[in-house]
Amino acid sequence: MFAPRADIHLGRLRSNFRALTNHVGNAKVLAIVKADGYGHGLLPVSRALAEAGVHGFGVALLQEALDLRAAGLSQMILHMGRFDRPTLDKYIQQDIRLTLHGSDDVLTLAAHHDSTGADYVVHLKVDTGMTRLGVPYAAAIEVLQEVKKLPFIRLEGIYSHFATADEEDLSYLRYQLARFTEFVHTVRKLSLDVKYFHVANSAALAREPKAIFNMVRPGILLYGVRPSEYVRPPFEVQPVMDLKAPLVMIKGVPRGTPVGYNRRFRAEEDTTAGILQIGYADGIQGSFSDTGLVELGHAVYPMIGGLSMDLCSIDLRGEEYPIGEEALLWGLSQDPRLRLEHQARLAGTIPYELMVRVGSRVERHYVED
Repeated sequence: MFAPRADIHLGRLRSNFRALTNHVGNAKVLAIVKADGYGHGLLPVSRALAEAGVHGFGVALLQEALDLRAAGLSQMILHMGRFDRPTLDKYIQQDIRLTLHGSDDVLTLAAHHDSTGADYVVHLKVDTGMTRLGVPYAAAIEVLQEVKKLPFIRLEGIYSHFATADEEDLSYLRYQLARFTEFVHTVRKLSLDVKYFHVANSAALAREPKAIFNMVRPGILLYGVRPSEYVRPPFEVQPVMDLKAPLVMIKGVPRGTPVGYNRRFRAEEDTTAGILQIGYADGIQGSFSDTGLVELGHAVYPMIGGLSMDLCSIDLRGEEYPIGEEALLWGLSQDPRLRLEHQARLAGTIPYELMVRVGSRVERHYVED
């Protein structure tokens, strides 16, 4: 059957986890597995990390946390998004940590406690400069004081998130880090029994040692991809996903012949085109048209013509390959151009987006290497 496939190498994932763990020392690792494990598969990825000794998991949606519990995973789970009152019973029943993003969240918990008598384990998110979720920095002490008065709320952790950790200039990261560090000192002066402080994502833990408190939240580095060209971790990671597509046809293309929709490409000389069974319905962005690269038979070939929903064309330059042979779009290769980071630059996007866009009809094949 001709179909695209993503080989997910769980051995590489565990290796990346071990390398990262060695780097952060005694800090606990809260692996970020949201968005279906960055497109790699929530449950297989989480099981592999649990077997490797991960402390916990960070998710964006309550359903992701419930899926982890239904799969039998017992590690800490932190829901980093907003919660609402109708779902609070699920957090308690399934032992899922909540995130406080404002004083209204404290009021919601207090009202729920009044009617149920429930207790809650929470982490407080402080907005140190991302201007997204989290308690505004100026209001964070006030929220802390509110939480301190309520014995049914156990403040287990405090965290924040960097806005620019993957950029060349680290000055804004250091501004946010200074604010977070100051807040940590304030928390300790208030004699609050907070167990975890965490702010380092993949880029920050690789670049700024002072951002490693006693917990870190790696995402993209676990999957073997650098967040940007400026992030060069002092440890090796390997890409976990090898995205492949079979060659389904080869045809001659005389000079001047258009290839693909809108005749975007015209052959400048006689050549051959290889047709691969993968397209934008599988998550390959249209910006790969005439820019993307694939590896076939240890040689690298350019994509040509407009990307189709189900197919793409490559310039084989007269070379012949057997029908069914698989081309590598990104993953582990001797050629650095097949790294996802490089392909993302060619497509004018970020590697995160390419990973999570890999479609559901692309079969995930889990490799225990």
